Amino acid sequence: MVVLGLAYGSLSACSSDQPNAAASPAGASPGGASSSGASSSGAKSGDFTAGAGGHGPSTPSAGGVAGNPVGGATSEVAGAAGSDTSTKPPGPCSPSPCDVHALCSATTGSVKCMCLAGYLGDGTSCAAAPNPCVAAGSCPEGEWVQHQLPGMTGADTIQTVLNDPARPSDFYAFVGSNAGPTIKVYRSVDFGETWENRNKTADITGNPWGASIDPNKNRDPGTPPTLWSPSGYGAVGAWKSVDGGETWVRSTACDAAYATYNPFGAAVTDLYHIAILPDDPPNHVLATYHYYFKDRADGGFGETWDGGTSWVIHPPPDGIGTSHYVIPISGTTWGVIAQDNSGQNGIWRTTTAGRVGGTAAAKFRDGTISTAAWSKVDDLEHAHGSHQNLVLADGTIFATGWVTGARSVDHGATWQHFTDGSWAPPHQFEQSSMTNLAVTERYVYTNMMANTYLARAPVGDAVGAAQWTISYCTKPDVYQEGGGPFGMASVYQPSLGKWVIIAGTLRSGIWKYVEP
Repeated sequence: MVVLGLAYGSLSACSSDQPNAAASPAGASPGGASSSGASSSGAKSGDFTAGAGGHGPSTPSAGGVAGNPVGGATSEVAGAAGSDTSTKPPGPCSPSPCDVHALCSATTGSVKCMCLAGYLGDGTSCAAAPNPCVAAGSCPEGEWVQHQLPGMTGADTIQTVLNDPARPSDFYAFVGSNAGPTIKVYRSVDFGETWENRNKTADITGNPWGASIDPNKNRDPGTPPTLWSPSGYGAVGAWKSVDGGETWVRSTACDAAYATYNPFGAAVTDLYHIAILPDDPPNHVLATYHYYFKDRADGGFGETWDGGTSWVIHPPPDGIGTSHYVIPISGTTWGVIAQDNSGQNGIWRTTTAGRVGGTAAAKFRDGTISTAAWSKVDDLEHAHGSHQNLVLADGTIFATGWVTGARSVDHGATWQHFTDGSWAPPHQFEQSSMTNLAVTERYVYTNMMANTYLARAPVGDAVGAAQWTISYCTKPDVYQEGGGPFGMASVYQPSLGKWVIIAGTLRSGIWKYVEP
């Protein structure tokens, strides 16, 4: 499996929590979000985490809705390139005119922008410096190495990273921001070494937080994969590509099905995660909702089993929460994990496709959609802004969550948390929200949303703080934070005889790690 993470620049231990560049000179401040915009303690429901990468329910306010999901900058864009979310009084560097990867310094009558170590540019626009080992084909094993996504801007955040199971050499990286630009869909056909933006559809805009790919490894490899993506704080709606991300079509049937449930207008179908289910890919799809349903406190789900031609809506049970990610256990057993809310919402599960009555032979579609088909199975909730879960071939499920993560070995009926207390030194990453996951034959890897920790544990024995180590590798100073939802992917690379992991980060690029 592949993890995004090539490292360039001076290296530090994975357990370090160093700033992303050398100490700022006097009077200088980072051009991007301050620590107040991406605190290591994460955010509760209704707040934001990690600036433009964060996304969650906004609070209605007088005169309108804060964080309206339709296009443009919102309250959750704090931390976008050139902004400063601290409480400092306004000044030449507050907000900063510099790139998010630059330092801003002010002298009398002038402002100077300087790209951070590991980045090149004039300070108002900075791009990651190419690592010479990539072109030379000499990057070492056991280190995270940064690779290039051509055309990335300072406002862009890497959200979902996917591997094509029918073409293991191919990876996709979905890039966007809450400011509403056209979404970039990068593809690599050489195990993450080089990338190109394939998207030619300007109308799919915003943040692709929770895209998915056809999981059928037996698909004809000569046929491009079907992809689905949401478009938060942009065009909104459910978008489908059948040519590997080059062109996209919005599902009008999805909009029609959600129309009476959308709280901000019939056409504002603000989805969160669009997951292709494993029983009949790519036709069976389950979509979750960013906000709450109209006149409800919780968000429900949309389902199509004909590739988006028609949709049905599953109203939410009381207390299930909002901003869910799907845990695609089977065609009829689904898990969903809510955004962090002090454990009040947690993980919910249905074993009958959200219906009562009906028959297994008909996948319960001859039953009746009902909130009674769902039950809460655990208090684990995902951190605001990111999550990942993995359903392994043997049925084991891993999921990240607020401060900790969890494992299930009984199809999501019960969960064992990685730790229910403090992470014991030297494994400590206290108050850090687990973000992404990738597995190899030997290990399960994770990163942390708002800091530099990288950790792994034995794939067969991941429960317990002592199982996780944050000193397995060296890491570049410019690796600043974790990734967006489903931001890691892994695969075995035959030419190397090694597992590789590709990892996106919200602001510090895409990375590759070759497991020694």
